[in-house]
Amino acid sequence: MSYEAVARRYGRAIFEIGKETGTLSNLAREIGEAGAMYSASEELRLVLDNPLIPEAQREELLGELGARAGFSEVTRNTLLLLARRRRLAALPEIARQLALLVDQDQNVARAVVTSAGPLSDGYLERLRTELERSTGRKISITHRQDPSLIAGVVTQIGDQVIDGSLRTRLSTFRENLLRT
Repeated sequence: MSYEAVARRYGRAIFEIGKETGTLSNLAREIGEAGAMYSASEELRLVLDNPLIPEAQREELLGELGARAGFSEVTRNTLLLLARRRRLAALPEIARQLALLVDQDQNVARAVVTSAGPLSDGYLERLRTELERSTGRKISITHRQDPSLIAGVVTQIGDQVIDGSLRTRLSTFRENLLRT
């Protein structure tokens, strides 16, 4: 089941609350952590999504989890509301939608840089500077390694992909040779 529409509505509401209270970055971090906890634990999902478990027990568990994690009252109330409305399964997508709204508000773009091997911090910093200059936005880089690239770097920002990998160059070269 896709929770994208539900997640957009809740994400927008949480975003507005965070802006009004001046706690947007903290709220986004907490919702992200809650979404990660929910996604990571099958046991937790089974308990929280089980209709046979009384609502009071679910709420008590969520309250305890929120207190242990040090979540704010707004985050704990959000989790309780999602539980009452049987929308906890949308929590990871809500966290993702909220992160997108925060990035948009702060003019941040997320780039995924994939290389065949490790990249130096200096290289990543130069790449970040160049991407910021070309996009006009602050760039947050996530680095991944994929040995199948052979060499080079593939950078993805949203839907835009800049492919400078040797694998792609070789593939293009091969296709050109086959066409001639």
